[in-house]
Amino acid sequence: MRVDDQTTFLPLVVCPNPDHITTKRHFQINVKKPLVHCFAECGISGTFESAIAQLEGISHRSARKLILKHSRIGSAPIPKKRGKRKQDTVSQISLDDFTFLPQVATEYLTTRAIHDSSVAKWEIRWDSDELRIVIPAYDARHRLRFVIKRAVMTRQQPKYLYAPEGAQKTEILFGLDKINPGMLRSSGVVLVEGSIDTIRNHQHGITNTVGVLGSRLSLTQARLISNLRPKRIITMFDADSSGIEATISVRRRLGSHPIAVCRYPTGKTDPAELSQREVERVIDRALPYAKFHQIVTRLISSKEREHVGS
Repeated sequence: MRVDDQTTFLPLVVCPNPDHITTKRHFQINVKKPLVHCFAECGISGTFESAIAQLEGISHRSARKLILKHSRIGSAPIPKKRGKRKQDTVSQISLDDFTFLPQVATEYLTTRAIHDSSVAKWEIRWDSDELRIVIPAYDARHRLRFVIKRAVMTRQQPKYLYAPEGAQKTEILFGLDKINPGMLRSSGVVLVEGSIDTIRNHQHGITNTVGVLGSRLSLTQARLISNLRPKRIITMFDADSSGIEATISVRRRLGSHPIAVCRYPTGKTDPAELSQREVERVIDRALPYAKFHQIVTRLISSKEREHVGS
């Protein structure tokens, strides 16, 4: 079967797992990564070599040799050798350290309205030691920098952990490797705070979204955004004090670009809470930064007067 250069996903096929008693087509093959994922949650998910290792009961090294022996598809592209540079340092963490998603993880992702297709696209895994979902964080060149470990149970604190320890989350923009250049040129770039916010927006078709992984924009992130030369910058941070600070930090770092600020429907404060229609609407109706600043100034003045009056 010939695969066109533009093809990413092959048509769904029956899962090769012999323990899968079904004839439904729910096995996805990504020929560009390369990755596979079974949406019936049998456990076959990840790289070609990890799937073969699990199916055949062999080591990853043996699975890699098997792939090279029977096909032209390698386990991963071989990077060109270059001199060592500090900025080219990539995390040594491997996604093979993590497993497929158990029921508790899929139930959590369902509550956050994360689709199976997004699980495959964003390569979401599971840390069986810490009982957290694992979201890989890549740089613009799709090099794995670190992983985000998200708690799925309320008693787990803190909500987010990053591995390896000391990972510089402000050195990348989450989702930049998946951004849509066409939307970037026509509509600008949408900034959100977290990884789940980013994934949800991409799921809604807002594929010009990236996450800053925090409440303030770093200098490195500002340079990355400026290098994109976006038509405009749309902030879509949480509707709280941290979100206001994040928006102000964008204005401070990227004031030479047109900036618009999203406002949410009554009762909603997080972009991940919005439906696709609501996301599209708040982006279309985003306020110019000057108008946002006037509103924030009035709110602060009002609260100060209330404080003095009390």
